[in-house]
Amino acid sequence: MKPITYLALGDSLTEGVGAARPDSCFAAQYFRHIKVSERCRMRNMGISGLTSLELYSLIETPAIRKLLPRVSHITITTGGCDFIDWYESGRHFMELVRTMRRVRAQVEQLLQLVRQANDSATIYMLGFYLPLPAYEMGFLLGSRVLRSVNRAYREICKKNRVQLIDPFDSFLHRRDFFFDEVHPNQQGYDALARLFIQAADRGDSSQHDAIPSPEPLIR
Repeated sequence: MKPITYLALGDSLTEGVGAARPDSCFAAQYFRHIKVSERCRMRNMGISGLTSLELYSLIETPAIRKLLPRVSHITITTGGCDFIDWYESGRHFMELVRTMRRVRAQVEQLLQLVRQANDSATIYMLGFYLPLPAYEMGFLLGSRVLRSVNRAYREICKKNRVQLIDPFDSFLHRRDFFFDEVHPNQQGYDALARLFIQAADRGDSSQHDAIPSPEPLIR
């Protein structure tokens, strides 16, 4: 069996901020599940604070452009830092609309770039869950916005033969899944890992539909 080469691209969720150990983030757990031999390799390029534009710029670097065609599996997390920037800048509604449009356009360019560089890799992209501030500042608006973004991500993923992993329901009302206001704790990363592992076990990446959140194992 051909060795798996896995590239994890993204922000602090890919890096594993909030996980108990670096080897217990969702990317590391997913890699252990798909690993078929000691010849398999993983490279985690998660960088905390990376916006969607900054991730696109990273993917455009010669080192990553050279690496992309050589990998068999790719996961991507992005967009969260764009919304954190909006939140910290004053939370104006029209700026939120502009942020949503900008993230959608940037993600579409990003996925096109990745798919053009590698036509055969299995690619998963993580959608959004509701962060803790949304429960205090506006649950209904936050839910509506992030579900809308997840729907937009799903459309973009289908165009580029990428599978969306939707964590929204798994994290809904699960305050015990958080390390801080936005990052998962170990329970949260375990929940994310289960979503990716479920996708891998289904073996249906050719269908490119969203993998819905399963029922949490712990209530």
